Amino acid sequence: MQFITTSGGDEVAIMDAREALVIEGALSLYVAKHRDSNIAIDALRDVSQLNEAREARMDDAVESAAA
Repeated sequence: MQFITTSGGDEVAIMDAREALVIEGALSLYVAKHRDSNIAIDALRDVSQLNEAREARMDDAVESAAA
């Protein structure tokens, strides 16, 4: 399990990369249905940014291992 800290200082617990994608997908769907929910929009932005950062770290690790 890993804990991701959001820009607001909150923490999100993620079991593995698949769960990060599920959370991002669920938040995307919620935001699409509730466009006036500022909290959900902020959470989606934070989760998306953190997921992108995780993917970049994974790509860097793969490139380092291949070099």
